Amino acid sequence: MRPGSLLYSPLLAFALAACETPVIYEPASDAGTPPVAERPTFSLDDEFWFNLGGTEILGEAYKGMRDGQHAFRRPLQNETLLFTPEMSLAYIDRAFGEDDIFEPDNGELDFPLTIGKTWSRTYRVRTEETLFTTRRRRDCEVLDFGRFQSEAGEFPAYRIACSASQLGEPGLSQDEIIYAPSVGRIVHRRTLGSGSTLTLIEHVRAR
Repeated sequence: MRPGSLLYSPLLAFALAACETPVIYEPASDAGTPPVAERPTFSLDDEFWFNLGGTEILGEAYKGMRDGQHAFRRPLQNETLLFTPEMSLAYIDRAFGEDDIFEPDNGELDFPLTIGKTWSRTYRVRTEETLFTTRRRRDCEVLDFGRFQSEAGEFPAYRIACSASQLGEPGLSQDEIIYAPSVGRIVHRRTLGSGSTLTLIEHVRAR
């Protein structure tokens, strides 16, 4: 039974997480030039299922473009994430509670991707109900290209290092990101220090 079926439930999510397979990334050993990763495209109702560590499962379904941004619906959380065409987070639209706004976006990805590419993004984070903003900066570098393996399968992927800072906190966070061009999403993220993770465990393309 795939997560997208109507019988999918938190109980099944618990079972899937309990059977989690090891996450492996290996840089390519050959000297060939890896393909350049361009902006991804998606089909309506493509599904992405992630393990957040332990038994917590997060499901997302692609719902098309909204105001020029990719919309991914999280039905269990009753929220929608809006990403720029560069797949950087710009808005979290919550049915209940305050929305999160990233102005212009959080700068997590920047296409095209090639080994050695670097980028920086200064952005602000605020909620829908307040004018208070937190100014942040993210610096990223594409480290290498290789193969990523998880419960979702095996994918050619880029490994990216990102660091974030804000006023008074120069080392706010450091992330190791694995991006798979064939999926069009970040398939693994590990935050150094806190140890929090996000890993793709299933990818279901719409038919």
